[in-house]
Amino acid sequence: MFYQLILLFLLSISNSALGSGTIAIIGDTNSVFNIGKSGAYFIDEEQNLSLSTIMSDDYAKRFRPINKDYLQFGLVKGNVWIRSDVAIRVTDNMPVLLEISAPRLQYLDIYLPNLYENQIQAELGDARPYNNRPIKSANYVFSIPPNAPPVFSLYIKLSSHLPINAGIEIKTLSQMSIDAQQDSVTTGLLVGVLVTLFISNIFFFIKTSHPMYLIYGGLLIGIGTLHLSLHGLMSPFFPNTIGIQERIYNFAALSCLCAIVLFSRLYLDTKKYLPKMDAALIATGAICALFAVIFTFSPDSLNIAVLSVISASTLILLTLHAVLAFVKEVPFSGYYLIARLILFTGYFTWLLSVYGVIPSELLFQWGLTLTIIIEAMIHFIGMIVQTTPLLKKHIHTLNSSQTETFDLLFDLSSRLRRQVNIISGSLTHLEQAAVSNDTRQFITSSLTAKSNIQNLIERIDLLSDIKSGTLPEQHAPISLYLLLNNAHHNIQRLDQDNASIELNVEKTEHIEVLQDAITLQNLIESILQEFKHFTDQTLTLEAACHEASRDGITLLDLNCFPIPTRIHNSQMEFDLGINYIHLLVQSLNGKIHLSDDAHQRRLTIQIPIRAHVRHTNIDTTKQGHFDIILFGQKDDDLQNTFTLLQSYPNKIEHFTRLEHLLEYLDLPEKRKCGSIILMFDNGGHILHISQQKLLPLMRIEDQCLLISNDVRMSHDYAKKLGFDELLSSAELESQLGPQISRLIQKGDRLKNSALSRINPLRKRP
Repeated sequence: MFYQLILLFLLSISNSALGSGTIAIIGDTNSVFNIGKSGAYFIDEEQNLSLSTIMSDDYAKRFRPINKDYLQFGLVKGNVWIRSDVAIRVTDNMPVLLEISAPRLQYLDIYLPNLYENQIQAELGDARPYNNRPIKSANYVFSIPPNAPPVFSLYIKLSSHLPINAGIEIKTLSQMSIDAQQDSVTTGLLVGVLVTLFISNIFFFIKTSHPMYLIYGGLLIGIGTLHLSLHGLMSPFFPNTIGIQERIYNFAALSCLCAIVLFSRLYLDTKKYLPKMDAALIATGAICALFAVIFTFSPDSLNIAVLSVISASTLILLTLHAVLAFVKEVPFSGYYLIARLILFTGYFTWLLSVYGVIPSELLFQWGLTLTIIIEAMIHFIGMIVQTTPLLKKHIHTLNSSQTETFDLLFDLSSRLRRQVNIISGSLTHLEQAAVSNDTRQFITSSLTAKSNIQNLIERIDLLSDIKSGTLPEQHAPISLYLLLNNAHHNIQRLDQDNASIELNVEKTEHIEVLQDAITLQNLIESILQEFKHFTDQTLTLEAACHEASRDGITLLDLNCFPIPTRIHNSQMEFDLGINYIHLLVQSLNGKIHLSDDAHQRRLTIQIPIRAHVRHTNIDTTKQGHFDIILFGQKDDDLQNTFTLLQSYPNKIEHFTRLEHLLEYLDLPEKRKCGSIILMFDNGGHILHISQQKLLPLMRIEDQCLLISNDVRMSHDYAKKLGFDELLSSAELESQLGPQISRLIQKGDRLKNSALSRINPLRKRP
């Protein structure tokens, strides 16, 4: 009886021990158990203790309970020992596995002293080859031997120079399969989002050829690689390479930072809006790229905390950049600021989980990837809004009062009355005159007046379209250079005052307008028509495109000068002049400014146009078959010019005496091609006298470029002397080619004008 009582006492102690929370129990009703609930840990800072020493009574008392579902020790100097007792009560012979989720852990040793004493059962970790794993899986998986006793001790040794974050569970094979399937579905969903963004990005890159999309695509690839390395999915591709997870993670993380920095430059066009910040971003990107190489090829050379400091510092700089851009109202900075704040908050929260400040397995495993994907999607939405303005269509409505309507009708009536008077006068003369030499001139004037009336009708139609919020549709792309030429030709066709108009274009040859080309051409025609001078003064319109376009949106600058004094801004009335031009600019989302400078009144317009770059093989030096004539004494500038022109296919002539040049240019109507005259201000002749004698012999398409080493010579003074352009000696090597190309284009425009009868008065000094 006494022995039975002793046996019953021991059995009750055994049952109470198994029922307590100090043993990991796996049974038919409990298919998974977290070691953090039953285990204890001890940190061997000296890294010199063996398993037998750790199991001794002296060290057994030093173990402390874990009491956490997820082990997050942060940076640990030494070995972390985990101890737990395990009881297996599975009755259906289901395999039981030990699964450790810690892809970036360098060293992982597993001991079963009850079965194999001090012998290591598995040597795992990223510092060891993937082929060392007994079960090939993203996590470290070890199969519990089937001959294990009902209750046994499990020892695990962890060591790494990286932050130690590990989830240790004992589970059945079926439960492990379910968990692996859930992780695969989540990973597949996130990778699917990245692939969708990447395919859409390729579409926009092909459509716009903007490098921002190329960098954004690299960022998406980096995000995917970073996620796969965080979840241990890269090691199977390199089964015999040591430390591959850490190298790929370091490279992906710093490459993503570098891509975000370069992407930020292009997304906000910091070179234009924030030049000082642009230099800082370039330096930051270079630093990230340098450390990406260092941490990839030599990950042990620097502490991993350096990588965290670089990442945190870069994100702080980018957040300040976003705030500064938003304060300065940089276009599309709102989307960028939201994305930056999300990334800043998400990254620092994830970083706290990495170092164990915020213990959360879910945050550590999925927080960074989800944060970067959300940030990337916000950027993508912003790029869609920029690239396809139709998704964010602005309808411009005119709340015209009754007074404005009367002003419009009065202005329209006065304009039509003038054209009717011209037509009436022409018809009267035709009725009275017989067949004479003047008949054709009257007919031509009548046709011109009719064209002007038609142009006014077109303006009114476009005005109605703007009021209704529906601009004319464009069915095919059109070259911006061709659009400008068409506008210039139309103005010459409509001209009734023999006005002198000069059009200078720059960086427009390869730009194709994709939207609102009709409105843009009407705007240019209206500017030239309304601001032309009724004297011998020349109206100049300069058109230039910015080199860097953003998401298919290119800024077009229009600069018109000098503006006649009869033109003035008035908000109290509405007409088809300056107010109509304001309306067109507003409908194109542009900006307009009329400066009342004491020296020269100037109209400046900046319009964002939806366009793309289509490179064509255009050699402007071969257009029009122009001859190049050099006039001046032999000196360094002339010799340098000869050298620069050696590759040109044009015929080149050189004259040192004015009378020889005049003899060559005599009878301009018999010359087969136009001439580009390069006149050197190097002595031997007087500029204004030489130009006075040259102008009567120049054809409509001939152009004259003054090359001077006189620093006091101004562009305006050269224009007054009758020269088309001025080039200083210091700019000879860099600007001679572009100047000749522009002059040839200008000459071709004048030569191909619809009304050759218009001889611009600029040819007369």
